[in-house]
Amino acid sequence: MWLQHKIECLSKNGGIQMVKEIFVLRSVGCLCIVFLHSIYIALTTLPEREIGALSASLFDSLQLLLYFGTPMFIFISQFLISYSYRERPLPNHFLTKRFRYILIPFICMAFFYSLPTLLEGSTNWLTKFAMNVLLGDYHGYFILIIFQFYLFHKYFNHYLRKMPPKVVFLLAFLINGSYLWTFNFTSPPDSLPYSEYIWERLYWMPLFGWLFYFVLGYYAGLYYEKLIVFLERWRYVLLIGPLVSSGILLFLYHTNIIGVHSSKRIDILFHTTFICFCLFYLTSLFKKLPQFLVLISRYSFGIYLLHYFYIFVADYLFRLYPLQLGVMYIFLLFGFSLVGSIVTIYWLNKWRYGYLIIGKVGVPYVEAAPSQRLKIKES
Repeated sequence: MWLQHKIECLSKNGGIQMVKEIFVLRSVGCLCIVFLHSIYIALTTLPEREIGALSASLFDSLQLLLYFGTPMFIFISQFLISYSYRERPLPNHFLTKRFRYILIPFICMAFFYSLPTLLEGSTNWLTKFAMNVLLGDYHGYFILIIFQFYLFHKYFNHYLRKMPPKVVFLLAFLINGSYLWTFNFTSPPDSLPYSEYIWERLYWMPLFGWLFYFVLGYYAGLYYEKLIVFLERWRYVLLIGPLVSSGILLFLYHTNIIGVHSSKRIDILFHTTFICFCLFYLTSLFKKLPQFLVLISRYSFGIYLLHYFYIFVADYLFRLYPLQLGVMYIFLLFGFSLVGSIVTIYWLNKWRYGYLIIGKVGVPYVEAAPSQRLKIKES
């Protein structure tokens, strides 16, 4: 059986091919993060009598199912690096370029999200800013995680290439699963300083809690052609998998076995894996990518950093001038934060140094020519 898979080839990047599935995964992950934060703020603001007990429960459950967004970005980030540099060494500017385009905007937003503490006249502003930058004490913590994996890739890529993928998968799963199990099912020890903060938030930061997604993305990018064959062969399992993993998540949550709302739940390991590969397979069937998803993908980094600000603005205005919106308030927060973020990113990038504040707008997707389509033989 022959599989025919379209791949964009950008001549300006020296022939480096860009995989169209990543545009969809990136946009879906971004939209899910914005939507789950919109649900969280809306359910916090609205009284249950206004939104309705059933609606509140349904959206609470939906929010849980959307937590695959953050770990999906770990997969995407590593897939792109592994795929792009699988036949050539990492350039000398690999880390400096990412410091400029990713870490500096993260620091700028860390400062931005610390301003409420300063405006309140608190003497703890500098502490809050330092915690944002060093400990990821705001929703941009994801950037510190991927930088750990940039370093991990740079110094361990040579060894990972030589190791059997199945062995690495198993080790990564055991390490990642054991780490999350510890924080999902144990309580903070009284003898450990700051144990409450460690168990509540700080354990998010070390790469051990995300290692499996890194390995998944690493080998998916390194053996991309084999991945396409694998997805085709197991397509029915991949289509059913997200339904099964969603059911498991909801069961464990509503029975209070794992009663927390978080992307750091141990069951999210399975859920994210199924979602990633299911979306990968479905997108491979697309003849043309929806332009809306391409747009969101291009602006996703800035949206990720900025959307919470616009959610807070909308929620602040709503508290001043409340309306009877019910569940529509969730969609109002979602739409307002999405549009506000895109418009801000667009205009900031008009300025020469705007990318240092909010990141660059990604490159557009161009449909590959027939001569650039790749045929892969199933073995």
